[in-house]
Amino acid sequence: MRFVVGTSGYDYPEWVGEGRFYPASLARDRGSFLTYYASQFPLVELNFTYYGHANPRQMEGMLKRVRPEAELHVLEGSFAPRADFSFAVKAYRELTHEVSGEYASVARKFMADIAPLNDAGKLAAVVFQFPPSFRPGAETAKYLGALAEAFADWPKAFEFRNSAWFTEQVAEELGRYRVPLCWVDAPKSSHLPRYFFPLTGDFAYARFHGRSEEHWWARADTPDEEAKRARYHYKYASEELEELAKAIGETGAPKAFLLFNNHVETHAVRNARDLQEILDRLFGE
Repeated sequence: MRFVVGTSGYDYPEWVGEGRFYPASLARDRGSFLTYYASQFPLVELNFTYYGHANPRQMEGMLKRVRPEAELHVLEGSFAPRADFSFAVKAYRELTHEVSGEYASVARKFMADIAPLNDAGKLAAVVFQFPPSFRPGAETAKYLGALAEAFADWPKAFEFRNSAWFTEQVAEELGRYRVPLCWVDAPKSSHLPRYFFPLTGDFAYARFHGRSEEHWWARADTPDEEAKRARYHYKYASEELEELAKAIGETGAPKAFLLFNNHVETHAVRNARDLQEILDRLFGE
């Protein structure tokens, strides 16, 4: 079993500085964040594609910055991106939250926009994150089938935020499409099952959002920046990471993509490194 650990997003200025993540000398060189990040982790999840459309030139630029030969030289040392580095990409919101009759053309545009990643063999997965209002039913089942067919040749995962999706029946249906059911680790107030993680595809995909009970229901588009940050302001304890690692191993997946979204105050990178160490110890990776 191969464990591929990373974070949801990388472009966080608060991660810069001694004792944080990015070298202090990158404080005025935000463009080099990705190159440094790719020297430290094998995977990153791009979330900006949910808020706005990407374009092929943008993806090509990102690919250039993660080539092993694009070594970064700073005061703190030299850092070369990993050869096995890859990207997960969040689907456009018009495919998950604002679905219309034009979704097929949006899907085609999305695939064209991020095609450079797929063509280069650097696309780990497309993540379709559906809102709590997206519930099981005849129409949603039909839509998921259409998405699975449209992206048949692309690696993908479905993330649901409504507990009604976490059933054996849904798992069986996703298994027929070979689409991984994304594991959502979140507070109990989310009403999502913490360890319902059936293997429904060729790989496992998990997103660890933190367990901040009080602020989970803050909307992503809220003007209250503090409330938005508080939602992901959580650091997993060693005991929690140990439990997560054991549950991941029990899936039996040949490969597992594991992303931390608790990005406030570098908790995500710290927890990602800690989880990798635990997985190495438990499973000998």
